[in-house]
Amino acid sequence: MVYVDLLVIEDLILNYCLLIGTSLLLNRPTKLKKIFLSSVIGCIPLIFLFTDINKIFLFLISIFFAFIMSIISFKYKDIIHTIKNIIYMYLISIFLAGTIYLINVNFLPKTDNFFLNFIILIFLSPIITFLYIKSINKIKTNYSNYYLLDIYLKDKPQITLNSYLDTGNTLKDPYRNWPIILVNKNKIDYHNEKFVFVPYNTIDNHGMLKCFKPEKIYIEKIGYRKNLLIGLIDEIGIEGAECILNKNLLERI
Repeated sequence: MVYVDLLVIEDLILNYCLLIGTSLLLNRPTKLKKIFLSSVIGCIPLIFLFTDINKIFLFLISIFFAFIMSIISFKYKDIIHTIKNIIYMYLISIFLAGTIYLINVNFLPKTDNFFLNFIILIFLSPIITFLYIKSINKIKTNYSNYYLLDIYLKDKPQITLNSYLDTGNTLKDPYRNWPIILVNKNKIDYHNEKFVFVPYNTIDNHGMLKCFKPEKIYIEKIGYRKNLLIGLIDEIGIEGAECILNKNLLERI
């Protein structure tokens, strides 16, 4: 038995979650009343589920209403803007539907009780959407801090490392005020370099950092930098990074 009223409420909640998720993920500020109106309009295609309409035609109808929902919620700026909204709405929808299906198959009792599934969906959909958006934003923020770094040393081959911009790295040479980047000592040939020792203090440690001056470095999409030091450390401790950049190197643009 299909409860039409519950099916409409279910679709309304899903539409609302998708639009809120798209707004947060793509940074599309909008009013909640627009999202609610768009969610209501997005329920109209449910009418066609109870007809013998062709599946291809049904898909085209859903795409058409996705355009309407995007325009109502986020306005129309250009076709690329709208298509991007729709793509992310569908991506969130796929993730949400897949996750709910996975939970339903593996963790919930085997039952055809529509009302039980409806209650579960009401509680799970906002939580799953929130966790998905939070994880995606974290990935975006984290990986935007990775840069390819070329290090040029005198009479030595150029070294290319994957570096990470750590805003906590404010180390400077106390004598010349040069910023210091931290490099895994196993990734660079530092033999025959002239070293200077720079004092450092952290919450649980302090000591002297072994440093030397490269000829120059090149930071991807930022440019060349010269007046800096390379500090040698045993381990970076950041996934995929071989070097920790100093934020002052990016400020001097």
